[in-house]
Amino acid sequence: QIQVVSADESLKEAISSFFFDIGAEGVSETVDRGISQGICACFPRNKEAEVQTKINDYLNGLKEGFPSAVSLAWNYSAVPQDNWAEKYKEFYRAQKLTERFFLRPKWDSETTIPTDMFPIILDPGQAFGTGLHPSTKLSMKLIEDAAGLYPNLQKLKLLDVGTGTGILAIAAEHLGYGNVTAIDNDQDAVRVAMENMVVNGATRIEVTGKPISEFNQSFDLIVSNILLETHLMLAKDYRRLLIPGGLLILAGLLGGQTKQIESVLLPLGFVPQQKYLYQEWTATSYCLRSKS
Repeated sequence: QIQVVSADESLKEAISSFFFDIGAEGVSETVDRGISQGICACFPRNKEAEVQTKINDYLNGLKEGFPSAVSLAWNYSAVPQDNWAEKYKEFYRAQKLTERFFLRPKWDSETTIPTDMFPIILDPGQAFGTGLHPSTKLSMKLIEDAAGLYPNLQKLKLLDVGTGTGILAIAAEHLGYGNVTAIDNDQDAVRVAMENMVVNGATRIEVTGKPISEFNQSFDLIVSNILLETHLMLAKDYRRLLIPGGLLILAGLLGGQTKQIESVLLPLGFVPQQKYLYQEWTATSYCLRSKS
C-alpha cells in the first residue's frame, strides 16, 4: 500500500492516473474528519521495488515542474496477505463508467444498478482493466459510438486486444456485437476474463491466450487498450487483421503520445475519426482506408 500526501488539490488527479498507469489495483482518496490525507493505492507485493522506484522518479519530476509539489511526501506499508482481499475491496467500488454502463464488484450484493444502464459485474483478480482507469472508460465510449455506425451489429467481428478482465469485451456484447474475440498474453488475465464472462452471462465471447500474430481471420473492429510501446509493435497486425473500411480503437495513450503512434498508423492507411480526452489520457478511433 502506497500513500502520497499532497496539499495541492490540482495534483491529485494526475497522481491517481499515474498510480493506475504503473499497475495499481485500486486508488482512493483518504479522508479524516473531512480533511484529505492524500491519495492511497494498492499494488501487488511482487512489484514492490519496481513501484517504489517509479514513484520516486515521478514525484521528483513533479517537484521540478510544480512548485506546489515541493511538499509531496509518500509512505509505504505492507498489507498482510490474509488481509489483502478485504483491503482491496475498500478501493474497488460500484460506480458509473459511462452513460450506458455501470460497474459493480462481484462481491457487492447491495448496490442497485440503474435500470437504464448495462450492468458489468467484475472481480478483477490480478488482471489489468478494472474499469477505474480513464483509458478503459474512454475505450468504452468509443465502442458505444461505433455501435451506432453499423446497421447489423450481430454480423460484426470484434477483436479485443489485451482484454485483461474482459471488461471491454463484455461491454461490446451488451451493446449487441455478435462475434467478440478477447485475447491476452497473460494466462492469469485469460483465466480472470473467462470467469467474468460467466458471471456476466457473456456467451458470445471467445477468450484466448493465442498471440495476435497467429490470427488470420479478418475483423470489422479492433479495440486495443494497451501501452504505446505495444501499440507500435502491433501496428502491422492491426493493419493485417482489419477489413478495409474497418475501425481501430486505440487507448492507453497519454496525449503527447498520439503523434508517435500516428506516425506509424497513417502510412499504413489509418485515418483518424474520433478522439476522447480525459485528464492526460486519450483514446482515438481510426478507419482503415479501403483499397482503391
